[in-house]
Amino acid sequence: MNLELNGKIALVTAASAGIGGAVATTLAREGATVATSSRDPSALINGADVAPGRLVGYPADLGNPQDYGTLVERVVNEHGRLDIMVVNTPGPRIIPVLDVQDEDWAEAYDLLARPAIKLAHDAAKQMAKQRGGSLIFITSTWVKQSMHGGVLSATMRSTLSALAKQMALELGPLGVRVNQVMPGATGTARMESILSSKAQRNNTNREIELAKVVETIPLGRWAEVQEIADTVAFVASPRCNFMTGATLQIDGGAIRSTL
Repeated sequence: MNLELNGKIALVTAASAGIGGAVATTLAREGATVATSSRDPSALINGADVAPGRLVGYPADLGNPQDYGTLVERVVNEHGRLDIMVVNTPGPRIIPVLDVQDEDWAEAYDLLARPAIKLAHDAAKQMAKQRGGSLIFITSTWVKQSMHGGVLSATMRSTLSALAKQMALELGPLGVRVNQVMPGATGTARMESILSSKAQRNNTNREIELAKVVETIPLGRWAEVQEIADTVAFVASPRCNFMTGATLQIDGGAIRSTL
């Protein structure tokens, strides 16, 4: 299917690897020019030709307001517009709720919520000015159903989930679509780290902990990052022009709620 992304300008944050990296590459392969950000400049692919689109690196630490505070402006100044904004953030610590300290809340807010709110707001203003655009939040199925130790992620991503719905309501008349994609368990470096931590805590091994995760998923496996990226690219595209305010959980059926 032609997603009609040729000539589109996109910005994907936390895009050096994992879901963000796969989303950026997929959008470029569909024809978009994709600005990618990461706190590690060496991890970004700058000026690469990913036919028929390309990737352009914009180093930006989501923990540093001076970095991400001008990110949208930098992209627009160089490319003239912004058609797609994918707000992706790294995950916080996995920690039991009773062990969370004040500094943990502050760190999670500064890493997940604060930069995402700023970036989404800046992108929304530009898209409203253009009278069009697609804004996508990458949240998590933990918004709907949290897991042990997921209090920081579930809380901060729930904030973004609420923001996405509010922005969809107010920006729809301006031609701006706002949606969120909720990945479930996905084969990323972060998930491997979580498995290792669980194995150490439970005195087991990776395979046992992975089996515990997979047994709750009707499709019998976790997602590959490309499967998440394909969904994001479709939602971002003009093929979904009548979709806004939607929440798509990509979790192999692990959460079976209708709400």
